[in-house]
Amino acid sequence: MEFLDEKIIKLMNEMQEKNNPISEQKEVSQDEYEQAEIDIHQSFISINGEEIQIIEQTLFEGKVKIRMPKLFQLMLPELASLKYPSERRPAIIYTDDSTTINLAFNHTQNLLNDTGITEFQESMVEILQQTQPSAEWLEQGDRVINDKNIGFIEVITPALDGDIFNLMFFVSLDGKALIGTFNCMEEDMDDWRPVAKAMMETLQVYPKEIDGGASR
Repeated sequence: MEFLDEKIIKLMNEMQEKNNPISEQKEVSQDEYEQAEIDIHQSFISINGEEIQIIEQTLFEGKVKIRMPKLFQLMLPELASLKYPSERRPAIIYTDDSTTINLAFNHTQNLLNDTGITEFQESMVEILQQTQPSAEWLEQGDRVINDKNIGFIEVITPALDGDIFNLMFFVSLDGKALIGTFNCMEEDMDDWRPVAKAMMETLQVYPKEIDGGASR
């Protein structure tokens, strides 16, 4: 399973500005966006009939907080280098025991401020159209979450071991793009898509360092 932002980071700086309209994607406005069906602010949620504990993680030297299932653990560097040999693999990768359900974060060098979310999203969509021409587009949009503009893209991409559901979301952190990527097999999408959206909705970005959690 590959993270889409590996390809995006590789091509982002090579993009030339184009004025072609983006088609075939469902654009979701702030008013139209449906909030996640799962309340991940609870201590436990049900996923596929199993009660799963929810915890809060702190990332990037205390600058980011997000809630997620406790079953996610940081992927060991040795395993990450085997599964994702690209040097552009995400800096932080959480995974479950099967390593088929993943949540990753990459603080890129691409400049991004709060007012540039829509333009950044359009660039990402254009890159995905180039690198994943067979992708099935689900939704894309942007909204305000915890006082921060956040853009997101939902897409199903083909892979050798089966189609993959991807939720990508991005926000400005210290003036640069922070990209979060959730992925799982399409067969697990019905259970995990609402969880992925709920996790995204708990994202908090802080201008100053706070204590605790994983950092890179």
